[in-house]
Amino acid sequence: MTNSFWREALDHIPGLFLIFRVDEKQHAHLIFANSHIRNVLGYKPEEFVLASESEGSRVQAEVEGLVDQIAEQSKNGNGGEKPVCRFHSKRAAVHDFYFAFRIFTVKSAPHPFIAVSMEPVEGGAPAADTEDSVSGQRHIGFVAESSLMQALMRKVDALADQQVHLLFRGERATGKRTLARQVLQAGILHGARGMEWNLETMPVSEQNRVVDRLCGKNIRADSLPDDDTLVLLVIEIGMLTAANQAKLLGWLRDRQDSGADTRVLATTSFLLEERMQQGEFSADLYYFLSFETLLLPPLSQRRDDLRILAEGWVRAAATVLQLGDMRVPDATMEQLLGHSWTGNFREFQEVMRRSLLSSPSGSFRLMLQEPGPPRSDDRGASSEQALKPADSDQGAHPSGKLPAGVGIGEDLLSGDVVPFDEMNRMYLQKVLRKTGDKIYGEDGAARLLGMKPTTLQSKLKKLGVR
Repeated sequence: MTNSFWREALDHIPGLFLIFRVDEKQHAHLIFANSHIRNVLGYKPEEFVLASESEGSRVQAEVEGLVDQIAEQSKNGNGGEKPVCRFHSKRAAVHDFYFAFRIFTVKSAPHPFIAVSMEPVEGGAPAADTEDSVSGQRHIGFVAESSLMQALMRKVDALADQQVHLLFRGERATGKRTLARQVLQAGILHGARGMEWNLETMPVSEQNRVVDRLCGKNIRADSLPDDDTLVLLVIEIGMLTAANQAKLLGWLRDRQDSGADTRVLATTSFLLEERMQQGEFSADLYYFLSFETLLLPPLSQRRDDLRILAEGWVRAAATVLQLGDMRVPDATMEQLLGHSWTGNFREFQEVMRRSLLSSPSGSFRLMLQEPGPPRSDDRGASSEQALKPADSDQGAHPSGKLPAGVGIGEDLLSGDVVPFDEMNRMYLQKVLRKTGDKIYGEDGAARLLGMKPTTLQSKLKKLGVR
């Protein structure tokens, strides 16, 4: 049977599969990777093999790390634990894998070979699938099981190493920023200088300062040398002021004339074409950049991804909070998949956290927030939104109390409904106790809650949590 037959046959092995050849000096060389390497890490198999021999590359370092672990395991065993290795994808997302190996020989070769199979670690390496993060996802990169996302990822992989400007479009909180940052990080790993402007949270005065620092004619202290390669990420480029659009365009033209490599990655929740028609965005800048556009679909169109994210979120959160084995019932999953998710991942995070708080032990109960009509007995109450269980048609609990057996919420809200800030304060105290007051890190409170550590610290300070 031919080599092509065996290559095709090995591509049908589930998961990642690698083969190493050991030379006469006992050095292991990667000679084969099956096609699953593209689905997970974004590399073509032959591209990954070549990169493993590229001196100083991240792939080479990580492959050598795997070989070192195999050598150690073959000598001393693994102590009964599954060994774990780590690789970065082509877009610089972190992936952790359990691996198993077998050292073997064949009659036609004088030296041994090593076969390695790898499977993703559930809840392993930190990665994100939202504008910042979604606690409890698979943590093996950008979740992309739906056909729409797989098509998008193929396009991203094809464009990742090309010197073209990219525009990530889509509704708010669909993952534009996360994906753009992965491409930015990939550029940095290839030797470029990376820079990010987050205009969504940046006051205009600060926007003026950072643009002047990079593009200003009279400000040299932090200006970029003409021979440096730069990848600039602009979050919400539509919020760039007209004056700063002109400065950026002039600077990009100067860089182009000098032969310097400059790549712009941008995200937008706006239709830039409409902003151009309204005179709010420079047509000259838009056409100068000639963006390759990447459209991120809303969460409601990503059912396959949503299922994985929900299951992973519940599993990871239940583990950190020591709630035991918590599952998502089939009926609840169908309601979750059928929800509109107009707020995309931000809404998903809020609903999942609120639902976990109100779920009975061992079973996840979805709590969707829907507008509730004013009631005659609400007297001083405003028309705030009422909590309605997705698996009930009874509306909010008429007693104003949460039902019995609400898991972690029971000891927090066992009596009448308390003010919202007080509920948040008690909940955060509960989470901090479970994490040993740890905020940072993979097992810290910030990761569990799906927010930046600095954001969590601000909330703790505001609520008076020590």
